[in-house]
Amino acid sequence: MICGQAASPRSGALTGWGNAWLAGLVSTDEAITEILEGSGGPGAPHTIDGEGLALGLGRLRTVGARRLRLVLPVPGDVSGLPGPAETNQEALAAGEAVVVLGPVPPLLLVPSVTAHGPAVEGGLESVHWRSATGHRVPPPPSPLSAAEHELNDAIRTATAALLHLDRAKVDPDALAALRERHADEPTLLLPPGYPPSAHALLARAGRIASLIDLAARDDGAAVTAEEIERRSTTLRGLSAAVRRACESAYDAFDPSQSLAR
Repeated sequence: MICGQAASPRSGALTGWGNAWLAGLVSTDEAITEILEGSGGPGAPHTIDGEGLALGLGRLRTVGARRLRLVLPVPGDVSGLPGPAETNQEALAAGEAVVVLGPVPPLLLVPSVTAHGPAVEGGLESVHWRSATGHRVPPPPSPLSAAEHELNDAIRTATAALLHLDRAKVDPDALAALRERHADEPTLLLPPGYPPSAHALLARAGRIASLIDLAARDDGAAVTAEEIERRSTTLRGLSAAVRRACESAYDAFDPSQSLAR
């Protein structure tokens, strides 16, 4: 997972709305509704350590939770996880997790997902979060400005590489979408407490993630093994920048920046 569901993976929904709830910017009912909507819908159970979301969130506050942080680990980069190794492996397998800051040492919430009914029939998913005690406070993601700069650099590199490698079947509209900032991008992807720059970065990251998904469905016009590897490397680099942009956007919570909606 890069930053799915239009830049709101289930861990992002818990992180963003959990932060707003901890800061008193939204009610418990509103937070739970939004977390469920961002985690596969309200029709299936969602739990934290076996308890419903309301009790689970309350227990996080009881143990001293002050802030939640999204982590999207991938093989070779688990720097945002607090350890120990076996817990990191669980988060790596899930592709997402939430670090709970405040308790010492911090906690890590890792989701497991159970599908109910065929996806083609709109089947629901239940999400069960397991908490584990970490070993250390991991370093924070890059500031928004640095994450945006990295994403812009990755977009320029990827655009040039795909133009060269996919010259026979490049989609001009897709490349234009890759290059451009959209004036009509959604501006409220996050709850109150996030600055406009975080909304904009998350919207752009989600759009680029969708384009990466499309590009990864085949090898484009790449023919040789070398060209295929270069194309794959290009997409991995862009995916990494998108992932870090998502982490930075969700980490930019600042209650004083509460937005009127």
